[in-house]
Amino acid sequence: MRNLFNPDNPVMNFIGKLGDALWLNILWFVTSLPIFTIGASTSALYTVTLRMARDENSGVTAAFFRAFKENFRGGTPIGLIMTGAGAALGADWYILSHLRITGVAGTLGFACLIPLLIAYLATLAFVFPLQAWFRNTPLHMIRNAFLVSVRYLFCTLLVIGIHFAVFYIAIHYFTPLIFLGEGFCAFLSSYLLRPVMDALANAEETQEERQA
Repeated sequence: MRNLFNPDNPVMNFIGKLGDALWLNILWFVTSLPIFTIGASTSALYTVTLRMARDENSGVTAAFFRAFKENFRGGTPIGLIMTGAGAALGADWYILSHLRITGVAGTLGFACLIPLLIAYLATLAFVFPLQAWFRNTPLHMIRNAFLVSVRYLFCTLLVIGIHFAVFYIAIHYFTPLIFLGEGFCAFLSSYLLRPVMDALANAEETQEERQA
């Protein structure tokens, strides 16, 4: 019984990380409220959760705000671009679905829109974790996120699936889960993303050594 409440116990360690995920979700939500800061806040969130995936999770509040500051310049334009693109795709889907556009126009519209939506979600799965771990220009980061999402397609599908599953369960079956929200999704996703980030970092180091 004593071992059950030991902080080093895997069960207690996981419960502690769930508490951190809840707090991180609150921090992420509050710092995302101006909307234009959502890129920096999401990058900061993944900075912390990727470290949590390797048990480097001491001082999550300080780590979050430090990462928020570091990612503000790079993450903010990425957030604005992805938010604008998502809004445009959502508006197109709404128009095609609710205006009952039929015939050739409707078929062509969905035929063009669905691949764009898939590419958008795939890019979204990686762009903020990449921003959390690497430095590049916003457009290059978005391009790289899409290329990485294609290369690690199975991981991409799992990350997208985690987000859909968590929010579907929260909406339809267990509403309190919404309080864990994006913090919980990022926490779970980071266990899948961390090996990818490590592989990309190793590849980058190898390339730099060859060029030296």
